[in-house]
Amino acid sequence: MAFPDDLLELAQGLANLHPESPHQASLRRAVSTACYALFHLLISEATANWARPELRAILGRCFDHGLMETASETKVSQINSAFKRNPPEGAEKTVAIYLRTVANAFIQAQQRCNDADYNMAWEWTPVEVDTQIASVNEAFDAWNVIRDEAVAQAYLVSLLSTKERRPIEPKLPKAKVERKKQRRDLETPPTA
Repeated sequence: MAFPDDLLELAQGLANLHPESPHQASLRRAVSTACYALFHLLISEATANWARPELRAILGRCFDHGLMETASETKVSQINSAFKRNPPEGAEKTVAIYLRTVANAFIQAQQRCNDADYNMAWEWTPVEVDTQIASVNEAFDAWNVIRDEAVAQAYLVSLLSTKERRPIEPKLPKAKVERKKQRRDLETPPTA
């Protein structure tokens, strides 16, 4: 069993550790552990694409929860915008639905993890914890369906940075010459 799967199983075990009288410590750790399960699933999937296995752990350390959450929010927003245009039913829409499930689960898991770790005023219930673990489990299932899709792989890359860059477009030579001339004109001080 892979590490993310082990973490998800551990989260479930922690949630059920004291069934008669649930302890906040166990419930909170279950929520955090489920979050880390999804975090490590996405990192392991992204780093598996790296050709040098001995460097994958180092690459994995480049991922940041906050940047991954922001990238996930961007992805959900993009998918929701695309759905407003009422795309036709088909494989592309189905993949987008699954990807949105993964990205939404990551956002929610991060927020719940912060609550579990730092919001001591919140009392967790077993039902809330089970719901959170189920959401992460659903994300695991969704990821297994789309893991080889190009859009899913692009999502993994986006988790490293929130900056999206446009593809490099070839420039026409005339436009390049015009820009250089404009820059020279801007750099030349006016004469009095």
